[in-house]
Amino acid sequence: MKKTMVFIIICFSLFITGCQNNKPSLTSDEKVIGNSNEIQSNKAKEESVKEELPKSTELQNSNKDIPIKKNEDKSQSVNNKTIVIDPGHASKANLDKEPMAPGSNVMKIKDGGGAEGVNTKTPEYLICMKIALNLKSILEQKGFNVMMTKTDNALSLGNIERAEVGNKAKADLVIRIHANSMEDPSIRGASMLVPKAINDNTKSIYEESKRAGKIIIDTYAKELGLKNRGLQFRDDMTGFNWSKVPVVLLEMGFLSNVEEDKLLSSGEYQKKSAEAIAKGIEEVYK
Repeated sequence: MKKTMVFIIICFSLFITGCQNNKPSLTSDEKVIGNSNEIQSNKAKEESVKEELPKSTELQNSNKDIPIKKNEDKSQSVNNKTIVIDPGHASKANLDKEPMAPGSNVMKIKDGGGAEGVNTKTPEYLICMKIALNLKSILEQKGFNVMMTKTDNALSLGNIERAEVGNKAKADLVIRIHANSMEDPSIRGASMLVPKAINDNTKSIYEESKRAGKIIIDTYAKELGLKNRGLQFRDDMTGFNWSKVPVVLLEMGFLSNVEEDKLLSSGEYQKKSAEAIAKGIEEVYK
């Protein structure tokens, strides 16, 4: 009887165990796989973060090497510009002759001596030199490189010599300073002479000379309230025909006109004239 009871108990125990083993459960492999997916997912996130960090760091580092553009001072745009100022005439004439252009048989005197004020009798060369020296100082303050063909009123240069100063300096612009004179005392105003394109030299400088001349005469006349007589194109000027760099000649007014003679002979007006020319030159290179 006891054996029978023991047998029954054992059978019942085996039956219960079998039922429990039939319940669905995760195998050890499934648990490993499930954990590995979770681990792989976490690793992927970590790798993603690691990949992003160097890029961000690299970008920040590269930003350190990128130059930040600052608003340039206006003078920075003219620091490499060379202006040659040529004050017209001298205290004495130079009647020696020179070829009007390379290869030309036409000979012209080097310096006829210039005009003088109808009332003040102020000589043109004196007015030109004073304005030229004022102009030099103003342009240098603005940052230009400035040269003059001469600073001595007694030095009477030929026009080829004057042109060569600009050529050797490889000037961005040569500005020749003059005053006009006519028999008719009612004629007044300022004008700008520029070279015609007649030879290899002037053909290469014509466009820039014309552009600069237009800007300067417009600015000059407006600033001083003068009649603007505009551009005049010349093929008979030795200083133009021998120039290899842009060149213009400003006729600042008429010494044969009473009012303009008085103005041009005034020290205060000469400073204003220099300022107006400088403003025009600055406009050329904006």
